[in-house]
Amino acid sequence: MTSSRCLFPALAAAALLLAGCHEVGSLNGTQVEPITVDGRRFEVRLRRTDTAPNQWRLEVNRATVVINPDLERESDRAREVARRIMDRTCRGRPYSQSVDGMRGINFYPVFTCE
Repeated sequence: MTSSRCLFPALAAAALLLAGCHEVGSLNGTQVEPITVDGRRFEVRLRRTDTAPNQWRLEVNRATVVINPDLERESDRAREVARRIMDRTCRGRPYSQSVDGMRGINFYPVFTCE
């Protein structure tokens, strides 16, 4: 009886941790740049694509565990992070976004500086 009472809190804690997990990508040959929006931390990775000049692949991942996320608000925050990076990368020039990939709370766009 004692061992099952000890096991239940451990299983409950593990379930809560897993409930807040979302798959995080990784771009080979990149380093993480931390960015904060609305008090939420994000990890950003950026690299050129091999398919077109001035085309970039971006990953915006939440840096913290999110339990029961509001997907609309998380999407807005991730897009704001991406907008900042795209503006900075293109140095104020216009850009177009060829891929707008939202996966859970993480954002994976591909964009081209004009």
